[in-house]
Amino acid sequence: MYFESERSDPSGYMAVGTVVMNRLTSGAYPPTICGVVAQEKQFAPGVMTREVKDQAKPDLEVAASKILRGERHPQVKDAMFFHTEGLRFPYDNMHYVAYAGGNAFYEKRGRDGELQTPAPLPAYEVAMNYVPAQGAPQSPFVLPETQPASMTSAVAAFTPVSNPTVTMPQSAVVIPTAVPIPTPAPTDMAISGPLSSGETTYTNTPMPASTVVIPQPRPEFEGNTPAGNSLRVRG
Repeated sequence: MYFESERSDPSGYMAVGTVVMNRLTSGAYPPTICGVVAQEKQFAPGVMTREVKDQAKPDLEVAASKILRGERHPQVKDAMFFHTEGLRFPYDNMHYVAYAGGNAFYEKRGRDGELQTPAPLPAYEVAMNYVPAQGAPQSPFVLPETQPASMTSAVAAFTPVSNPTVTMPQSAVVIPTAVPIPTPAPTDMAISGPLSSGETTYTNTPMPASTVVIPQPRPEFEGNTPAGNSLRVRG
């Protein structure tokens, strides 16, 4: 802005800054401000290395802060080009829109009036991260500050102790020291003597667990009459 204008015209600073931002947001130029300004044969030689005079710095800082906050020159509009005022060129697509800081600013448009370059984004859609200059006035385009959420209610006070003690809750589960081994329960049912009449004889005499009485062989039949009361089926 300083080397491309008359170096003492705030309007010229804003006009050049608007061209830089238009190029930045058009998508047809480098994606950073320094990349746009440092392009070869686009702006004044040495714009990235030459020193700015101290007396011009306050006005430049104000203009740069406004540009970064979204403010633009009202007449430059979508212009991405300019040249020294007073020069003439034979091109018929140079649509002049503003004169500021000793320069003539123009858009490239066809005979139908349509832009021949990508349209830049509106200023309010450009989000820039920057550090405000000290002493620069505040712009109306100030984003609301986000306050960090208070976490005092979620922080518990901690006081270290030298000999901490641990108290078990009353509902703690008690683990037995010895696990009992299950044994079969005694039964009062036992088989005694040979089976007769196909029925099982039950006694109330307690028997040791796992004690089984083996039945005796059945007696032989004599004729058609069974011995005793036992029956045998032939088939």
